[in-house]
Amino acid sequence: MKMKLLKVALILSLLLFGAQIPAVEASTLDGETTVNLNVRSTPSTTGAVITTLPKGTKVKYGTYNQSWHKVYLNSRTYYASAPYIKRIASSPTTITTQAASSTGVTTENLNIRVTSHRDAKIVTTLKKGTEVNYAVHNSSWAKVFLSGKTYYAAKAYLAPKLVVSAPKKQSGYTNRDIQLFNRTLQTSPVAKTIPAKRAVTFSIHNSSWSVIYEGTKTYYTPTRGITAGTLKPATTTETGYANRDLKLFDTRNQASKVVKVLPLNTVVASSKYNSSWSTVYIGSDTYYTPTAWITPGVAPVQPPTTTKPVETKVQGYANRNINLFGKTHQSSSVLLVLPQYTAVTYSTYNSSWSNVFVGTKTYFTPTSWLTAGKAPSAPAASPQGKVYINTPGDVLNVRATASASSTILGKLAHGTQVDHYGSSNGFYKIKYNNRDGYISTAYASASKPSVSSGAVIVLDAGHGGTDPGAVRSSLYEKTVVLDVTKRTEAYLRSKYGYEVRLTRSTDVYLTLNQRVQAARNLRGDLFVSLHTNAATTSAANGVETFYSTSSAHSAKSRVLATNIQSNLMGEMSGMRNRGVKTANYYVITYNTMPSALVELGFISSPQDIVHLRSEASRQRMAIGVAEGIAQYVRAYH
Repeated sequence: MKMKLLKVALILSLLLFGAQIPAVEASTLDGETTVNLNVRSTPSTTGAVITTLPKGTKVKYGTYNQSWHKVYLNSRTYYASAPYIKRIASSPTTITTQAASSTGVTTENLNIRVTSHRDAKIVTTLKKGTEVNYAVHNSSWAKVFLSGKTYYAAKAYLAPKLVVSAPKKQSGYTNRDIQLFNRTLQTSPVAKTIPAKRAVTFSIHNSSWSVIYEGTKTYYTPTRGITAGTLKPATTTETGYANRDLKLFDTRNQASKVVKVLPLNTVVASSKYNSSWSTVYIGSDTYYTPTAWITPGVAPVQPPTTTKPVETKVQGYANRNINLFGKTHQSSSVLLVLPQYTAVTYSTYNSSWSNVFVGTKTYFTPTSWLTAGKAPSAPAASPQGKVYINTPGDVLNVRATASASSTILGKLAHGTQVDHYGSSNGFYKIKYNNRDGYISTAYASASKPSVSSGAVIVLDAGHGGTDPGAVRSSLYEKTVVLDVTKRTEAYLRSKYGYEVRLTRSTDVYLTLNQRVQAARNLRGDLFVSLHTNAATTSAANGVETFYSTSSAHSAKSRVLATNIQSNLMGEMSGMRNRGVKTANYYVITYNTMPSALVELGFISSPQDIVHLRSEASRQRMAIGVAEGIAQYVRAYH
């Protein structure tokens, strides 16, 4: 019997000592048992019963989980079923509070220990970059929670997990045709193109670019082409008619190029764009025009007349510098310019235009530019600036009016400084021998020209990048002309020491306007664009050079083109000479300097392609172009 009691006592001692656990980790609460409650050594119904507390016993406890509470008896921690302890109001005792856990990442391979001591037993080692839940234990150690248990690790090797928020997707629509790229670089290949007014899902990538989402794919596009929000409903189209000769523009700016002109009373379909402008629809094309130029409704029917109405002539004057045209639209050629306050005889032509009679000739001008009655005395004009005559080796004609066909009053030498009183129709107004005179703006510069300075030659290799130009098998126009352009540049630099600049020196795409702007930004004195030709028939062949008659520098451009064609054919005598021709190609029409465009041969011709493939022929082509340019430079610079 004594032996049995001794065994029971030993078991109870072991259970009591085994029940000791680390310091309390949850806030201590005051509670009361609601039944006779077993207190156990572990949070399990199989745990040893340490004691049974009668119903109504006051007890200190802390939350362990949803089913069990920790019960604190005699400075030791045990466990009891949570539903049978109710909380009673009491001030919490001073016991260490477990910090809320955080998600972190190990910054090194990290030992996990049973206690917060570097000599404690290692339970496991977590690899660098492992995600783990933890809480701060003290200044050096953290509690690590693994598989429902609490261990310890050095706090210095745990870092909070950075949460990267997903980009905020937005709804919007394209405000223009936009190009989609696989990279944030507009010189990279275009993956696809989306038309204007198309709904898109996007997110902001950086200050300039956005991400476009299409199904499971993503692309990049400049943010300026996207408007956030919902696309406005389709505009209401109205039928009306032109209440004057109707100019149509491709942008909402009357200073921009007139794309098309519709006669008075033409029926048009349009919609209001804003308070001043309307969109005009012709087939699948759209244009812009001032809303005031369209009258809603049906155009009035003009009654037939059997007799010509009596023309009433009015004496009046020009209330501004006025252009006189040969037709009733301002995109037609200006035939004559009359200064402000010039007395004129005119008669009404229609609701917008008048006939102006000068000698035996009749012109057209907008009626709003004329005022009936005697002209007031013109105020004394003040100079608006100074310019210098820029005609190396030549002189500049001073004319009586702003027209290349008017009377020559005299001539001014290269480098002469003059005051000007404004410009119109490509002419500066100046004072010459105490009277008004006019000089061409094309031969005047804001800075004094240097007699010894050489010309800046701009060479333009056509096409490039996504635009291969004419193609035959593996031979691309963009490749041929870039090679000849670089050879021409090298020849001009090495033989003559000329300043030569290229619009492109690599395989990149430039728009026509970008090429013109590049020539201007490079401060060129002349511009030569190189191309190869192509035709639907293999019989077409030969070399030809173009200049534009619509350019302000058409005279010099013709000389430049003639010199290049002559020297080029001297080098390429085996190819057909197609001569010098005129064409209003964009890069030679809108350039601000004498310009020519050279077609080096037909890539579609069996004869020409032999030369276009040959490096020796390309070098001879480059020499011919270069010598033609040099001949022009010697004459004008």
